[in-house]
Amino acid sequence: MKNYFVIHGSFGDNKEHWIPWLQQQIKNKGYDCYAITFPIGKDIQTYDSWSRELDRYKDKINSDTIFIARSIGAIFVVKYILLNNLKIKKLISISGFNCFIDVPDYDYVNKTFFLKKIKGFEKRCSQRICIFSDNDPYVPYYLLDMFPYNIKAKRLFIAGGGHFNCESGYKKFELLLKLI
Repeated sequence: MKNYFVIHGSFGDNKEHWIPWLQQQIKNKGYDCYAITFPIGKDIQTYDSWSRELDRYKDKINSDTIFIARSIGAIFVVKYILLNNLKIKKLISISGFNCFIDVPDYDYVNKTFFLKKIKGFEKRCSQRICIFSDNDPYVPYYLLDMFPYNIKAKRLFIAGGGHFNCESGYKKFELLLKLI
């Protein structure tokens, strides 16, 4: 059965930006949508702590599952799917990246999420889309531009989209509804 997971970014939660709106839109269509709040903060936001949280939903992840992930959440999903040898239908990455961004607090909490090599994700996820912008205040453009190539994804560039958060005007994200 088709279901959805919405994954937030560093220092985030499931009540921020467009996440509650999107979750409600998906539920209105009759689908299950899990917007999990992962552990955040120094020394508690790690790949392992996030993985343990998602493990509680592992039985719901299947070949019809669609993940929508922002920022560090995107590489978290890639790593989780690869390390757990799972198959999903689609990943929509919003401002996803896989490298240090030269912002000390974020680099500190993000360091365990990164992969040195991303190999075979396209065999585990049949559809991959990366949405990114040219004026993201957190993630350098070249890292955002590189991520779709790393996961062999369709690139969806939105000029002036920032980090696709409330500060960038994204309390709703209509494009995501069309893509899911």
